[in-house]
Amino acid sequence: MSELVESGGLRHKSRSRSAPTFRHAAPQFHSIARAQKGPTPPYRGAPAWKCSVYYYWWLYLRHSQDYRKTCANSGVGSCAKLFRDFGNIYGQTFRSWWTNHDHLFTEPSAVAFASDNHCFGAGAEIVQVQIDVSLGAEAVERSLKELHMQLLFPERVALHRSAAVYPVARRPVLVNLHRHIAVYKWRRRYPEMKDEEIADRVGLHAAEQANGISRSYMQRLGHSTGDIDIELRRAKRKAVQHDLRCARELIDGVSRGEFPVRTSRRTACKVNNP
Repeated sequence: MSELVESGGLRHKSRSRSAPTFRHAAPQFHSIARAQKGPTPPYRGAPAWKCSVYYYWWLYLRHSQDYRKTCANSGVGSCAKLFRDFGNIYGQTFRSWWTNHDHLFTEPSAVAFASDNHCFGAGAEIVQVQIDVSLGAEAVERSLKELHMQLLFPERVALHRSAAVYPVARRPVLVNLHRHIAVYKWRRRYPEMKDEEIADRVGLHAAEQANGISRSYMQRLGHSTGDIDIELRRAKRKAVQHDLRCARELIDGVSRGEFPVRTSRRTACKVNNP
């Protein structure tokens, strides 16, 4: 939907504002560098479509055994309610799934531009909008403030409370989400592999020192690094166990329709959405 703008009797054209609004950065499926500053990538060289919490929402849900069983049973199972919204996420790419399910994360608006024939342009003074009062006073006020900010500062992201069907529970750190699930996948694939080896494969490099003395310093002096090596292995094991615990809790939470939420409660797939 576009907007009707009048300014000194002139009508202006600019970019369309029909794109959906997301609380967090949406995935971008192109190789063009992003013009606006986005979230910190999960790892160096990550494609734009992975620089989004919504990709990791999809990825973590794919590792839920409860959800996998429900999908394999055509939507019948402990995750039946979640399945009605997210569908069968297996056997298709994230891009194809996102195309049909991005509405789960969009922010509903109580304010829409009044015309489909004109667009907002520089120098405009009047913007005509339509207001859906049935959504309530809070939604109207929020939408008007958001629209005003978009018109004045289109590069900024609104900081309002999310009203999406599935809101992101807290500020995501993509680097951590990527590391947690990477460790989890290595453990699932190689259950007998030592934790310190998984740490090396994933790139969990503990600070190579113990009691303030670095490993390289001991090597230069010609001393044994045995004690430091023991400390390094212990640190790597601790890091891997931490990431495994985080991944399991996040998977548990996403199977209830909440992400990223870390919890030890085993109440999978109890979705609170109506």
